[in-house]
Amino acid sequence: MDFRNWTVLVVEPNKYEGQIILDLLRNAGVDKVKVVTDQNAAMDLLEVYNANVVIASFEMAPLDGAAWTRLYRRNHKLPGRRQAIFVTSGAFSLAMAEQCRHAGANALIGKPISAKVLMATITKVLGKPREFIDAEGYVGPCRRAGIVTAGAPKKRRKVDDTAAPVDPKTVQTVVEALVAAAAAYAVDANKLEGCELALRQVQAYAVNSGDGPLMRACAAFALQLSSAKGLRVEAVRASLEVCVNGVVKLVSLGADQAARREEIAEGVRQAVGKASMQRAA
Repeated sequence: MDFRNWTVLVVEPNKYEGQIILDLLRNAGVDKVKVVTDQNAAMDLLEVYNANVVIASFEMAPLDGAAWTRLYRRNHKLPGRRQAIFVTSGAFSLAMAEQCRHAGANALIGKPISAKVLMATITKVLGKPREFIDAEGYVGPCRRAGIVTAGAPKKRRKVDDTAAPVDPKTVQTVVEALVAAAAAYAVDANKLEGCELALRQVQAYAVNSGDGPLMRACAAFALQLSSAKGLRVEAVRASLEVCVNGVVKLVSLGADQAARREEIAEGVRQAVGKASMQRAA
C-alpha cells in the first residue's frame, strides 16, 4: 500500500504524543498529515480536509474518543465521515475496545505507539474495508467482525506513573541523568527502560515550558528508542549520540537562538530517520 495516498488527521490534546505520531507517519513516508489538539477544531477542519485516516486520542475533553467518534460518524457535514477512525489510549482495556466498537471506530491502539504497530494497523484496516452501516441506532463499519486492537499499554502506564512534571530549576540535573542513562543503554540494551524514563522527564519539562524544538527532538529520540530493535548496532549508537547531544545543546541554548535551536531539532529528526533507513537497507 502506498502511504502517500493517505490523508491523515491526528486529534491529540497532548503535544508530545501528537509530535510522536506525526514523526512516525512522516518517517514512514506519509506526506499529508495535520495535527490538532482541540476536538472542536478537528471537527471544523474535517469539513474541508477530507482525511481518509483519523487518529484520535481516547483521552480528550469534553468528549472522550468514543463519544467524539460517535459524533463524527453522525455529522453529515463531513465529507469523510465514513473513513477509518483509529482511537489511541494509554489505558487500553477490553471494555474500552467495546465502547469504541459501538461508537463506530475501526481500531483501538494502545500507547506507547510504535511505527510498526501504527502502520500495520492502518494498513490492515484500509486493506480490508468493511461494509459501512448508516442506521438510526449505529453508524460506522460493520460491528460483526469486532474491532481491530493493537499495542502494549501496560509498559506505557508503568513509565508514565513515574514521569512527574519537571521543575525548570532541575532541568540540568534531569538532562545529566538522561546522558548517563543513554550511555548505559548504549552498552547494554537491557538498560532501555531507564533511558526511556530519563527521556520522559526531559519531555515533561519541554511540554510544560512550551519548548517546541526540544519537544520535537525528544519525540525523535523516543522514536529511536522504540524502533532500535532490528537496527545495526552502529546505526543505533550513532543516532543515539546525535539525540543526546541535540537535547543537551537545546537545553543550553536560550530562546534568542531560535534558528539554531530549530536546526538542532531537525538534525536529531533526520538522524533518527537515517537510522531507520539503514534498517531497511
